[in-house]
Amino acid sequence: MTITTTIATNTTKEPQAPSFAGQTVAITGACGAYGQDLAQTFHKLGARLVLSDLAPQMAPLPGLPDGSFHYLQADLREAAGTESLIDRLLALGTPNVLINNAGLFPFVDLLDTSIQTWDDILGVNLRTPFRLMQRIGAAMAQRGSGAICNISSGAASVVRENGAVYGASKAALEQLTRAFAVRLGPDGVRVNAVRPGLRHDTMNGMPNKHLQRVGNTVPLRRLAQPGEVTGVVAFLCSEAAAFITGEILSADGGNGINRRIPL
Repeated sequence: MTITTTIATNTTKEPQAPSFAGQTVAITGACGAYGQDLAQTFHKLGARLVLSDLAPQMAPLPGLPDGSFHYLQADLREAAGTESLIDRLLALGTPNVLINNAGLFPFVDLLDTSIQTWDDILGVNLRTPFRLMQRIGAAMAQRGSGAICNISSGAASVVRENGAVYGASKAALEQLTRAFAVRLGPDGVRVNAVRPGLRHDTMNGMPNKHLQRVGNTVPLRRLAQPGEVTGVVAFLCSEAAAFITGEILSADGGNGINRRIPL
């Protein structure tokens, strides 16, 4: 009797980074730390970039040279600024991916929050992504495809007196994420959100000793590093996540499941 031995060959492939070659990715709030990180990440993945922020222009970044993106200045605190941005975005063609990253997060005591501060926070954090999802989402739906990712925050489910309005705006944004996922899903448009972890360069004004204390309460015992959150956003916007919509995904080192100590 002849015994044949079969030697298994390891055919495991290395995970491939998503490709956005030939796709247009629109990112609001592009001049901030997360916005810059998102722009660099999607540029590296081959996307054509349309970036927007309040600054008159966006300075070239490492890995994102001048001429590698289209920049649109916009003041999103006012409704007219939001509508103008959407008009200009659509004039360039319907993007394949929309990332609602722009946000205001002033630390103001709840009883001292002025109506102007309220209007500014809700204008940037809620009205703007609402209108972008309405109008850009409708254009994506007409085309039959698209991906939208909203940048939310763990503040959506944490009560802080000096960040209550910001938290309320993010809680509402997450509800809109689910609502637009249901509304646009039948037309091939996916809508998700990410709750980013804290980073040193996104917590301007917070003393280092407090940042260290926060990092020590995160289950992974550190704050986020550049690229760790943007990689999750890229995944959700890629074909690898083609059957994911309406999800709120935390990329925070477990911080959302571990109550932080008071600062």
